[in-house]
Amino acid sequence: MKKLALAIALASCSLAVYADEAVTTQAPAAAATTNTAAQVAPTAAPQVAAPAPAPVAAAAPAAPADLESLAVINSLRQKYPATNFTNVVKAPLAGIFEITMGKNIAYTDAEGRYLMFGSLYDMQTRQDLTAPKRAAAEKVDVSKFPLADAFTRVKGDGSRKIYLFTDPDCPYCHDLENKIFTQLENVTIYTFIFPIESLHPQAKAKAESIWCLPEADRAVAWDNMMKGVMPASSKCANPIDRNIGLAESLGVQGTPTMFSEDGRKMPGLGTLERLESWLNGGA
Repeated sequence: MKKLALAIALASCSLAVYADEAVTTQAPAAAATTNTAAQVAPTAAPQVAAPAPAPVAAAAPAAPADLESLAVINSLRQKYPATNFTNVVKAPLAGIFEITMGKNIAYTDAEGRYLMFGSLYDMQTRQDLTAPKRAAAEKVDVSKFPLADAFTRVKGDGSRKIYLFTDPDCPYCHDLENKIFTQLENVTIYTFIFPIESLHPQAKAKAESIWCLPEADRAVAWDNMMKGVMPASSKCANPIDRNIGLAESLGVQGTPTMFSEDGRKMPGLGTLERLESWLNGGA
């Protein structure tokens, strides 16, 4: 029964045969929507910019744990030499293998002919078996983030860390600030202003106006702007273009997007309960 349920769930993934180019250009599996995205319970997808190439360092290949997996990864590397296959393991479904390609997770048959992208669900336990693997593949090293290009807010003891990429005109960002962060305690929020000009033409000017204030005034001005009070327009040397470059290099395509202290990524607007769980190490 369990295998049947798994097979049904896996069949819901889009099945396609990919040549080298198709595999190498597969988009990250994290959900992305257009600027007309509706809120999806329990998480509203972030507002998304037009895709931009994101240079991502290749992960060190892991040695498959068994001969079958080793044969599969060797076959894949021969058929698609331009693709960075970093790991292959047996999936819970017989005859199917889970493959990791940089930050992407997919499934294939023993011959490496068919690739299936999406999530594998165990319908008996009601668990998404792919999500934890995808989250691990997307982890980043937040210690390398240039905190001088962000402004900082501390609530309570500040013991939990959030690295936030946000747009001044993003409606989901406003909801995150006004409905979620107001209830959150014991966090330090490093805010990287990331205006998506293709969606919000005035956002970059607003971002610059916030940054051009004295450092001690930026957080208060940002909180006021989230409530509709705009700062006076001003120009100065600022890190906004660097923030845009950083976001693109991390594969951030929409706002809000948050990273945890251990490098996990949370795109979109979730509930307070989900954010609390995520901050405490959950998915």
